[in-house]
Amino acid sequence: MKATFRVIYRLVGFVLLFFLLGTLFVYIETVAIEDNIESFVDESGILQNKYEKSLIPIIASSIISYIVIFHIPWFKKNEN
Repeated sequence: MKATFRVIYRLVGFVLLFFLLGTLFVYIETVAIEDNIESFVDESGILQNKYEKSLIPIIASSIISYIVIFHIPWFKKNEN
């Protein structure tokens, strides 16, 4: 029963941390790129940018989330 709660805790923690870090990293990437890229208004009147977002923030957030949740010992094992 205790092991089940640990697995659920780790999965929920991974998903939450993944979304929070992913959002932060994508925001940072967007702010950093938009300062250096020229925007233009196309014929439909919509503001366009000449860049495509990369997968680096998503991959980085999944790796960091995995390390934080699954490799840091949050629970000490009882040595009874």
